Amino acid sequence: MNETFGKAMRAALLAAASLTVTLTSFAQGTIDFSNIKTAGRPRISLWCAPGGTTPEYIAGPDYLVDILVKNPSTGNFEGILKNGAAFTGVAPLTGVNAGLFSGGTLVVPFVAPDSKADVKVRAWDVRTGATYASALYKNEISFSIDRLGGAGSPPTLPAVLANFQSFAFCPEPSTYALGGLGLGLVVLQSLRTNRRKG
Repeated sequence: MNETFGKAMRAALLAAASLTVTLTSFAQGTIDFSNIKTAGRPRISLWCAPGGTTPEYIAGPDYLVDILVKNPSTGNFEGILKNGAAFTGVAPLTGVNAGLFSGGTLVVPFVAPDSKADVKVRAWDVRTGATYASALYKNEISFSIDRLGGAGSPPTLPAVLANFQSFAFCPEPSTYALGGLGLGLVVLQSLRTNRRKG
């Protein structure tokens, strides 16, 4: 009876070890997509300074913030997952937390836990374009995360954006000046055309 029990125990241990190796080979790194926790540093906010005024922190549904991670296999920056679906961005918080964002735990299916990941955090004004590519007012910052979370059992905590730096993405005052100049020329041309007709 002991011999039968010993064989069954060895078979169970072998099956458990095989399952662990299989699960580890499909392990996916994790990121806490938030600028609220920045590893012992003050909070780093996203902002804009319209027309050269005092900086204003971005807030609410007029903006989106997302992240892309470099896929080591392709060399391209690609989207990642939240709850098994493509992560499409998060609106910044409002009120006293304006300029901050919290997108929760994201999964990087193509970078293993404990591995370094090159990332791009992007923000844009959705009033000027629904997507990052189509938006007029946008910006991004690239940096590396030293070690993704999700390793081991229980898994390590998701990596924080420790190397994240603040950035602005509203147009510079010169952009407004150039736009005003262009509008003025259109109005002037319209007036000249109307005078010739009348």
